[in-house]
Amino acid sequence: MFERFTDRARKVMALANQEAQRFNHEYIGTEHILLGLVKEGSGVGANVLKNLDVD
Repeated sequence: MFERFTDRARKVMALANQEAQRFNHEYIGTEHILLGLVKEGSGVGANVLKNLDVD
């Protein structure tokens, strides 16, 4: 499903999946993707969140 994604996007989705599992959710929602972006740590999304003091 994620073949079309960049390596970084696949990493974010893997991290989002880990977050969903951590919360015992059976889906990957926007909240999990947001956490994945923060945990990935680089890229535009992570930089925007860091500049907003989201951690």
